[in-house]
Amino acid sequence: MRSLILASLFVILPGCASLSQEECLTGDWQGIGYRDGLQGKAEAYLAEHQSACAEYRVSLNLEDYLQGRNEGLKRYCQPDNAYRLGRQGATYAYVCPVELEGAFIAKYQQGREVYQQEKAVKSLEADIRKNKAAQKKLKDQIIKTETKLVAEGKSRSERQRLLDDLKDMEQRLPNLKAELFRMELKLLREKAALQKLL
Repeated sequence: MRSLILASLFVILPGCASLSQEECLTGDWQGIGYRDGLQGKAEAYLAEHQSACAEYRVSLNLEDYLQGRNEGLKRYCQPDNAYRLGRQGATYAYVCPVELEGAFIAKYQQGREVYQQEKAVKSLEADIRKNKAAQKKLKDQIIKTETKLVAEGKSRSERQRLLDDLKDMEQRLPNLKAELFRMELKLLREKAALQKLL
C-alpha cells in the first residue's frame, strides 16, 4: 500500500499549491496529515503536497503524515459529522477506517436524504414563484391587449390580430393556474416528507 502511495507522489496535479512555502519549510507533516484527515481528504491528496513542496526542495515525512491523518480521520469519521456533511450536500470520499465507516455512512445517508428533500422543496418553491410571475405578466399583457383592442383608429385586420392574441392568452392563463395548483399540492407533500426526516 505504501509503495502505491509513494508512487502517486510523483503525479503532478493541476491547480493551486496545496501548501505554502512556510508550511513546506516548517515540515509539520503530522499536523498537515491531521488537518487533511479532519477534512476527510483522500490519501491521493498527498501528491499535491509533494508537488507543492518540490519547488522548495522539501521532501515529506510519509510516516508522520499518515499518523496525523489517521488521528484526524478519527474525528472526521464521527456520526455527528457524517450527518452534518450529508445535510450540507458534501461529497464523501470513502476515507473512514473499516471500524468507523458503517456508522459514518448510515448517518451520512440520513443527512443526505434531508439535503435532497430540502433541495426538492426549494426547487418547487422556485417553480411556484416563476409560475406566479408568468401569470402576472400574462394578466398585464391581457389588460394591455384589451386596451389596444377598444382603442380608436384600429383597422379591422389589427383588431382581428389583437382578438386572436387575446384569445390565445386567455387560454394559457387557466393552464398556468392549474399547473400552480398541482405544484402547491406537491409542495405540501414534499414539506410533509421533509418534516418526517427532521
